[in-house]
Amino acid sequence: MIYKAKILKFGVIATLLGVLGGCAGTRTVSHEDAKVVLANSDFKQYAQRYLDKDGAPAYDTTNLLDVLEAAKAFNDAGMWQESVDAFDIADRLMLWKADSVDTPEEVANLMGTTLTSDAFGAYQGKIYQGGLIDYYQTINMLMLGNEANARVSFNRLEVRQRNALQQLASYAETIENSSDKQLDSDDASFSKKSLAQVDTEIAAGLENVPTGLKDAKIRNAAGDVMSAVFRASSSAQQDKSASLSQDSLKRARLASATSGGDALVKKLQRQLRKSKGHLKNKVVVVYEDGTGPTLSEFRIDLPLFIVTDKVSYTGIALPRFEPGLPAYGHLEVGSGKSAANTAVLTDLNNLAGLEFDKAYQGVVTKAVVSTVIKTAAQAAINHQIDKETNGGLLGSILKIGVGAAQYALTQADTRVWANLPNTIQMAIIDRPKNNQLTFKSALGQSVATIDLPAADNTLVVIKASGVAGTPAVYVQDLPAASQVAAL
Repeated sequence: MIYKAKILKFGVIATLLGVLGGCAGTRTVSHEDAKVVLANSDFKQYAQRYLDKDGAPAYDTTNLLDVLEAAKAFNDAGMWQESVDAFDIADRLMLWKADSVDTPEEVANLMGTTLTSDAFGAYQGKIYQGGLIDYYQTINMLMLGNEANARVSFNRLEVRQRNALQQLASYAETIENSSDKQLDSDDASFSKKSLAQVDTEIAAGLENVPTGLKDAKIRNAAGDVMSAVFRASSSAQQDKSASLSQDSLKRARLASATSGGDALVKKLQRQLRKSKGHLKNKVVVVYEDGTGPTLSEFRIDLPLFIVTDKVSYTGIALPRFEPGLPAYGHLEVGSGKSAANTAVLTDLNNLAGLEFDKAYQGVVTKAVVSTVIKTAAQAAINHQIDKETNGGLLGSILKIGVGAAQYALTQADTRVWANLPNTIQMAIIDRPKNNQLTFKSALGQSVATIDLPAADNTLVVIKASGVAGTPAVYVQDLPAASQVAAL
């Protein structure tokens, strides 16, 4: 009976230690399930997971990550109004606001406070994800034929992307200052020692992050180009100021991920100057290719000798940036002399990698400080076990259990927006005379053929997250520039 009481007592202690490492948040579709569906570009099946048996939305409206993934799933499946509604919810939950350039207080508190655990709070979102909310709302509104709300979304997108540059700088400064503050405290000597011992191993988290990126790459260049396209094809006189479209294209060139994207932007600049800001008889193709970057966990399970060596486990778990995966790479749009390859304007690896790089110092500091605290707790529990069991077999078993609990509950936060593309690409070509548009893969294989409606300009949105299935293709008229004269 005495041994049973002791086992129960130390089981409770171990459980309390384990609570320090809990993970918060659930998702309608797990990341692993998402991979399977996205490999087949089966966007309609994916979207169905966020609906109940009656077809009504069924996702966690309090969980930002779940809402973002639901909103994108609806957009991918052509369920434009459902996507609008979900992105509206995401916008309210997102801490990075469109009209604020300061680091949100909640983020500053998270990074600047010495936490007592690795517990993950509610998903807060990323700076670049705020811009993607407004970008996808512009696509939703265009596909719904709602020009007025599309204009609102494009205006919000510009504010969001402009502020993102300042938010990124503020975020980096906050993380640096809070990390320094934690490591300069009186009880941080063990944390400093631990960081010094594993400096090389820690760098593994950044080995796949794109390097040499300027902060301007936090912008979604495809959004800037689409803003110019919208102004040039809009039916409203208020959009016809040459500076509106040209300023958007200047920003797109700074943010463009590739030289091909830059060439597309320069060509569009010339066309709009020549046509005095009007777009006429064009097909605008927006192509989302592949699946976006993710995070994996890696561990540094070493005897760091923090606090004491009288523990059975001590270590840290950190996130490693993993680049996204392409599908077709690019598409050949049209045929003959008017054919063009889609050009990469936005590389999600750049957007996500830039922000991950800025945050990594804070993530590492938090992980090490948390480990110091938990290891100290483990050492205290082990000391108590030795006193109660006189160092016998039972004590050894209990101490192993406490160490195993800390190991199991030491986790890196690897939550990501799972159904983003790897790249967003565009092509702008003259309307084919037969009003039929073909798409071929980089290897020359037929991917899709569509009939174009009779319109001054047409928007074609095509999505392929994998090559095992059929890409999704959506077509909509763009507002006719010729209507301007009638206003």
